[in-house]
Amino acid sequence: MIVIGVISIVVLILLGVAVAFAFGIGAFFAMMGIGDASLVPSVAYRTIDSFPLLAIPFFLLAGTIMKDGGVSTRLVNFVASFTGWLRGGMGVTLAGASAIFGAITGSSVATVSAMGSIMTPEMVSRGYPRRYIAGMVSVAGLLGILIPPSIPMIVYGIAANVSISAMFLAGVVPGLLLFVTISVTNLVWARRQPGLRDGNVVVETDDREESAQLRRVSGVRRAARTFVAAIPALLMPVVILGGIYSGYFTPTESGAVACLYGVLVGLLIYRGMRVRTVPRTLLEGMLSTAPILVIIALGGAFARALTMSGIPADLAVWIDQLGAPVWLLLIVLNIFMLLVGMLVEENTAIIVLSPLLMPIVTAVGIDPVHFGVIMVLNLGIGLATPPMAPNIFVAAGACGVPAHQMVGWTLRFLLFGALPVLILVNVVPWISMWHLG
Repeated sequence: MIVIGVISIVVLILLGVAVAFAFGIGAFFAMMGIGDASLVPSVAYRTIDSFPLLAIPFFLLAGTIMKDGGVSTRLVNFVASFTGWLRGGMGVTLAGASAIFGAITGSSVATVSAMGSIMTPEMVSRGYPRRYIAGMVSVAGLLGILIPPSIPMIVYGIAANVSISAMFLAGVVPGLLLFVTISVTNLVWARRQPGLRDGNVVVETDDREESAQLRRVSGVRRAARTFVAAIPALLMPVVILGGIYSGYFTPTESGAVACLYGVLVGLLIYRGMRVRTVPRTLLEGMLSTAPILVIIALGGAFARALTMSGIPADLAVWIDQLGAPVWLLLIVLNIFMLLVGMLVEENTAIIVLSPLLMPIVTAVGIDPVHFGVIMVLNLGIGLATPPMAPNIFVAAGACGVPAHQMVGWTLRFLLFGALPVLILVNVVPWISMWHLG
């Protein structure tokens, strides 16, 4: 029945059935195979009855609050004041702003949506093709799940019983490397585009007077003004991570602090939010959270059935007896996770794959923190790889371009941006374990 459960999940997903329902049906068959399908509701409930998982709705809501409160545009103008003068500087601005925004939301899709909608009008007016912008932002969204805090890192920490704080730090260097590779790929392309008009970049904020003042100054004065305007936004990751690593609050509590901080900044400083719009912002945050938690719950039920069946332990023993070298095992696992990421939503895949693969990687001596970054990167690449590719469809909508027209640019940025980082993380464990000594 476990096999029937797996087949049903794959078939239903390929047929376009909602991922949550596909995993619910798969969990039903899998639990039936171990003797009691009635366990599905209780196991699904226990999966999300977790204090650390509260961080997910908090960080998603914080991202919505910051977007509605005018934080995103201040971040873009701040980054643009340093990079906008380059040929291809708008692309570097997009990557840099995505990294900072990702340090607020922890979500790839949220980063793609926010940065795509903000950057597209300005970049199009300066000669960047929409399909290029969409392809770039669909991959730059991966910065949202590498730069801490990261929702997939939280899910992995819970599923694999690994320190969430350690996972947050493990994503820092890979995230910075991804920013560099995306930026370099963009700059190489921009050198062959004489029609680009970079320089004097100011993205319109909700305060027209502020935007007009920025356009009247340049150089150091503009950088200083955008820095002052962005201080409240830039302090948010400092507050979140500083509070966690100084011991003032847990990762979950930091999400609640981020929401409160975002409301104060949006209402009192930037004034992009109004009291009357707060319910709408809360509703938007709820609507973005609910599908994720339902998927995690039912994916967790399926994962529990796999664990109870003894399949992960049997696989670990079998692979250990094979005596295959670690590098070969890593290649196989990377390919497997890339394929899974192309079909299954990332957080669900983490919930399902972690109990299946952890016995294997620990048996061959791979550090769980190192493997966690490898898993998040592989599944993150899957977010921008057809056929499912939520990042592609979100970017297409945000940038106003048909999805099929941007896929080529997405694949280029994956090939020259994301894949080199994935290879480096596999080959050089220090990149994800620098903080462990």
